[in-house]
Amino acid sequence: MSNQTEEQQIEQLKEWWKDNGTPLMIGAVLGLSGFFGWKYMTEKEVSYQESASNLYVSVTEELTKEDKSGLAEKAQSVKEQYPDSSYAILSAFHLAKIAVEENDLDKAAAEFNWVINNHKGNELAPIAKLRLARIYIAQKKAEQALSLLSFSADSGYFEVASLIKGHALNAMDKKAEALEAYRAADNAGNVTANHPTLKLAIEELAASEIGLIEQNTAVETETKEATEEQAKTDEETE
Repeated sequence: MSNQTEEQQIEQLKEWWKDNGTPLMIGAVLGLSGFFGWKYMTEKEVSYQESASNLYVSVTEELTKEDKSGLAEKAQSVKEQYPDSSYAILSAFHLAKIAVEENDLDKAAAEFNWVINNHKGNELAPIAKLRLARIYIAQKKAEQALSLLSFSADSGYFEVASLIKGHALNAMDKKAEALEAYRAADNAGNVTANHPTLKLAIEELAASEIGLIEQNTAVETETKEATEEQAKTDEETE
């Protein structure tokens, strides 16, 4: 796992986006009314969010087109004109996805950092942290990734965070800690229960751990035998 090339890691990142990007966007859009708490808003706030919503429609229209060349421009417009809206967060996610597809991981990281720094209380901020952590791993910045992965067991993100934490620790060649993180993800349940990469990582690291234990045992045995032989030789000499 830790010997993967940067190109392989980026390809995995793209695949992960492909598998997880669209469900996130659909779920987020459907839940936007819950984020905003419409009935408690002032007239000015309602007007602001409605305007942001109207502009975000142009983003969703781009998503339905075969040629999505205008998507980045539309998403950037929402983000710049309505930065305090949840639509700006969704637009940042779109911009990050485009950046990943173009292998511009610095740009993708910047988008997620924008979400984290400017909307830390939003329900999408934890997802931004998880995706940013994956990008940092692909950029060989595993230690920075680890700083984003402190989720409590009841947070709803613990399982996926543990999986990504395992990747980060494995990239740092901390095999025992990586195995512990992978097992935590595997034991947590639903999302990663049948994850093929996770199962393979656990098997590889567990085998490596057994091999290391056997190697250490062999060294200890050889050392003990050598010590005993030396002691016997010393006695005979005396």
